[in-house]
Amino acid sequence: MQLIVTLTFALSLTVLAVASSLDLRVKTTSGTYTGFVNATSAPNVNTWLGIAYAKPPLGNLRFMPPAPAPYYSGSLTAQAYKPICYQNSGARSSIYWKLIPEFLNRDVEDEDCLYLNIWAPRNRKPLQDARPEAKGKGKGKSSASKKRGVPVIIWIVGGGFKEGGGHALYQVPEKWVGRMQSHIVVTFNYRLHVFGFPGASRTAADGNAGLMDVRLLVEWVMDNISGFGGDPNRIILYGQSAGANIAISYSYAYPTDPIIAGIIATSSGTPFTNPTSSPNFHNLAILAGCPNVTSSTSSSPLSQEGSDLLCLQSLPASEIQSHVNTLNSDPFRGLFRPIADNITIFTNLTDRLVQGQVAKIPLIGGFTYNEQALFLPFDESMTTAPPAVPVPGGDGLACGIKREIDRRLTLGGGAANGLRSYRYLFSGNFSNITPRYWLGGMHSSDIPLAFGTHDQFRGSSTELEWQTSFAMQHFWVSFASNPSADPRNAALDQTWPLFTSGQKGQIMVFGNATGLGPSYTASVTVADSYSGPCN
Repeated sequence: MQLIVTLTFALSLTVLAVASSLDLRVKTTSGTYTGFVNATSAPNVNTWLGIAYAKPPLGNLRFMPPAPAPYYSGSLTAQAYKPICYQNSGARSSIYWKLIPEFLNRDVEDEDCLYLNIWAPRNRKPLQDARPEAKGKGKGKSSASKKRGVPVIIWIVGGGFKEGGGHALYQVPEKWVGRMQSHIVVTFNYRLHVFGFPGASRTAADGNAGLMDVRLLVEWVMDNISGFGGDPNRIILYGQSAGANIAISYSYAYPTDPIIAGIIATSSGTPFTNPTSSPNFHNLAILAGCPNVTSSTSSSPLSQEGSDLLCLQSLPASEIQSHVNTLNSDPFRGLFRPIADNITIFTNLTDRLVQGQVAKIPLIGGFTYNEQALFLPFDESMTTAPPAVPVPGGDGLACGIKREIDRRLTLGGGAANGLRSYRYLFSGNFSNITPRYWLGGMHSSDIPLAFGTHDQFRGSSTELEWQTSFAMQHFWVSFASNPSADPRNAALDQTWPLFTSGQKGQIMVFGNATGLGPSYTASVTVADSYSGPCN
């Protein structure tokens, strides 16, 4: 035990010694932060962990829109993750929890959780893809000179609006940033379940505080990322599952001032059109024993929202969390989710597309070929695939992003109207990511390939796996580097075809789809149709 402690301490000294020899102090709107370099795992990456982008949402800020983090005049270190926001993980019996926990955020939970993390290359270099430089997008100003910053990819974690945060092991981008030296990745926490989506029309400026967290985060990145070596004109939102839904919703919420230059959305898409309010917040107040609160069968539960809000803002967050766990009876969706407030999420998406009320920025959208396998009944002792059963709402995982791309073309005018789209299918079945053969290309299985973490937890990766990972990483960074052009992979001499109606060869396929249609043996190919759901 003494030897382990000594080695751990020595490693910490090595990391901090490297950091002290570098200028990793960056002044931001929330204070001056000193980052570090992990000399063991990422010696060519500058890292900052736990930077505040919002004021802690405590007391009368609970359930409400976020406020910018105040400026702190003293010295701050950014060398450790901050707590993630309160989760609503239920019984923790899913395949994630039982079999592949590296997809999850397992840090300490707290209500004071609105922090971000940044990974930036130490030796910045432009992506070598033989294309002209991108034209600036967004509100910031930048130069096309050699001092120009690198593009920035903001990762929005999924988790059904009830789980997730900026530090899941499969989603640490240091290997990706270190290998390419051509981009920055930002991860962050946003409020979840009732804390982020109370669903009551008189709270949180109509109930979607978690989506407002995302907007404030994007604004913080725009204002500060140049200090970390990033280009504020080339910010991309990259989201998976609920994170993809948030990214697409964002494009409708800020049609004329998106700040971002593009979106990558995987395994979800078209925003929810849930009711403008629900009784769940009121029912939570009843369960919590709030005074002066009537039964949810009251003729007008909305009339109680003022009392509900004041009461629930006064209780300890841990107590509210406990009551939410008791109240929740839907393990797939959860009770507290975004509502259609016509501010951050809209009910009239068709009209908005037709009228051009959506950000005119490009979109990469795709899904995995076996999305729903992750949500099938699971027992660790199982040796064969469980019986296929319908997953409530599961069709939205794959079909949602396909619908959104189709709508951008048919209703929004497509590329001619600034809505360029690119489609992909992830068809890999790699056993060190999905250690049951029948999981295949399950929901989330593309994430470790994009982040370059696929070989870190369950054995070595195959050559096909490595090449698929490199191809995805390069296309993502190419898209971020020049959002105004088709993504291109110079190493493969391959350009991603724009999606247009009535033409073939427009769907990029990553990985090997053995047993599911054509047997792709290359890391990347182009198909005429999907070999998976939503053909």
